[in-house]
Amino acid sequence: KIVFLSGPMRGVPRSESLAWRKIAKNLLSKNFNVLHAYRGREEKETFTDPRAAIIRDKNDILLCDVMLVNDTHEGASMIGTSMEILWAFLSNKPIIVFGNAHPNDYWLNYHIHTRVATLTDACELVNKMFI
Repeated sequence: KIVFLSGPMRGVPRSESLAWRKIAKNLLSKNFNVLHAYRGREEKETFTDPRAAIIRDKNDILLCDVMLVNDTHEGASMIGTSMEILWAFLSNKPIIVFGNAHPNDYWLNYHIHTRVATLTDACELVNKMFI
């Protein structure tokens, strides 16, 4: 089974964006293969054309069994994350969000399936629902 990790990258330091993904991978890797947009790009950008990143992310979402989304950054851009959520929703993928940075966003709330408070809560839910 595959979990795709989604969350803001623009406006969030790379180290911070990677930190929660590493924690999620540790909490999920016993039962799941964990994919995320920074895969292979942890240190620096490796795609010469940014469209390659989008192609891979969209494919990863099609392959995943569930999407886990970080919504803990109020000031960060959620454009890419919102697109990933919509793509997952249109592909009938379960979408679990943790955090509450955008609690009143109509579009976000319409397209997600459930919201929990923390990353730990989200990983526990994924481990209970999808193994």
